[in-house]
Amino acid sequence: GHSVRNMLANLRAVVVDPNHLRAFAMSASMVFAGFTVIPYITLYMQFNASFQSDQIPYIYLFGGISTLLTARWIGHWSDRAGKAYAFRRLALLMPLPLLGLTLSASLPMAGVLFLSSVLFVVMSGRMIPGMALIGASADPQRRGSFMTLNSAVQSLAMGTAALVGGLILGRDGNGHLTHYWVSALVGGGASVLSFVLSSKLRLHGANSN
Repeated sequence: GHSVRNMLANLRAVVVDPNHLRAFAMSASMVFAGFTVIPYITLYMQFNASFQSDQIPYIYLFGGISTLLTARWIGHWSDRAGKAYAFRRLALLMPLPLLGLTLSASLPMAGVLFLSSVLFVVMSGRMIPGMALIGASADPQRRGSFMTLNSAVQSLAMGTAALVGGLILGRDGNGHLTHYWVSALVGGGASVLSFVLSSKLRLHGANSN
């Protein structure tokens, strides 16, 4: 009973800190931003962009390679320019490829792969400085509890975003997905919100630029 009481007291101390709540809100909006669109890429490509099912993996293959190639560069840039600066730039950029991909049905395959790769690069790229900012806003004494709660917040945000994206989507008479771009606007809005919230965090530690 004692350890459970301790754990609950610790979690309560994490949750009542206003700076932690801002960090969780930023964390949720950052993750929400991608997941109104990401779960439905395959459906959109098959029904709207007439991709064959064996062509779909190319989206993730090119996206993955592009992300691998740029992650180190984004990490270095984030260290040099400051994590807050890097995160804000990427969070503001994110709505563009997000919206672009949801309107890409008429593009040739190369155009679709370019847009999807840019989206994957920006989406995972902003997680590098984003998670550094969130980690730095944790009270050092409660960092473990904070990061555990943050994982739960992100999972909840992912699930909620996928649900919202699914509720927005429709199908027309030809079987095409409709209103996918609206999901992108909602996700883009969440990305802009994460940009706003990131400027309201109080960071701990010397390296808090």
